[in-house]
Amino acid sequence: MSTCIRQNPDAEPSAGPYEYGVLLLSHPEEPGYAVVCPTLGCASQGDTREEALEMIAEAIALYLDGFAGDGEEAPRDPDAMARALAEYSSDGCTVEKSTVRPVDWDAIIRRCDEVLLRDAANPKTFVERGNAYLNKGDDDRAVADYDTAISLDPNCAAAYGRRGDAYFNKRDYDRAIADYDAALRRDPYDEAVLGSLETTYVALRDQVSGA
Repeated sequence: MSTCIRQNPDAEPSAGPYEYGVLLLSHPEEPGYAVVCPTLGCASQGDTREEALEMIAEAIALYLDGFAGDGEEAPRDPDAMARALAEYSSDGCTVEKSTVRPVDWDAIIRRCDEVLLRDAANPKTFVERGNAYLNKGDDDRAVADYDTAISLDPNCAAAYGRRGDAYFNKRDYDRAIADYDAALRRDPYDEAVLGSLETTYVALRDQVSGA
């Protein structure tokens, strides 16, 4: 099967210190997109091109934040892009080169604050801000925003699922399981929540057994 490599001429050559080159991968026999940042070793996926780019931007931000929190700089492999391009080009994939900026959680919080000044009854904005707090490691503020979102929309599956993530981080596994169950009652096909629920049961078992 031949491989088509499409380059984004506006993005690839202009990658700066705050941008990272990524490869969007699609296959005619598989739905959605995989996306990788070879330089950092990050990967994600999405149902659409736009979602995949958003997900890798979040993955890169979380990866970099992890090192920054330890006072270290994330390792980079400047030769990884060429190797990955050669590998995926021979793999039957359609490969598109692009660049992304890591998500700025503080900028998202500021934007949500502005939106909520105009519309304080928007559950989606509370979920979005809660997600930013969650990714910054501020689990208490994240829980508070998810609480508000649920009070505004009791059927908001995303709020239950992400609040479960916050409780998991706080090692409150019983509450995490209850929230994942609530999320799945509203969206039974959320694979991320299903995976989180399984992980939480394992963590709860280990907690009980003292492992």
